Amino acid sequence: MKLDDYLKANSISGADFAKTIGVDAATVFRIRTGRVFPHRRTMQAIIIATGGQVSANDLIYVNDETGDQN
Repeated sequence: MKLDDYLKANSISGADFAKTIGVDAATVFRIRTGRVFPHRRTMQAIIIATGGQVSANDLIYVNDETGDQN
């Protein structure tokens, strides 16, 4: 499950989730929109905070059409 989908499904704001995982809201926004890859610690925090519903594979993926990483 993508982070954006998880947050929407659970009615969690990006700002609230950011506080939960110890980063700023802008970082969560960039991760959930695929603009940046999370650092290892942040990725671990996301996986733990979502109970594994968002996995490492959900956070880093390759666009099948272009081969670009998103």
